[in-house]
Amino acid sequence: EDGLTLDQIEEVLEISEGFRLDEHLAVFEKDLILQALKQSGGIQSRAATLLGINQRSLWHRIKKHAIDVSMIKKLQ
Repeated sequence: EDGLTLDQIEEVLEISEGFRLDEHLAVFEKDLILQALKQSGGIQSRAATLLGINQRSLWHRIKKHAIDVSMIKKLQ
């Protein structure tokens, strides 16, 4: 797999009391979706392929994170 290693995560993230896993995962997910959308020129089917998920799943995640795909397309 091409994911981050535990050592890489430990370098940038300190876990202490009050840590919120769901919040960190949501930010990470949104950043990955934005990166895939930028790389694909805002074409959602290509972004979904890059992320290894189906288009419907990507659409739901775009809605969940309130991502404006039209703005990404305009930036291209």
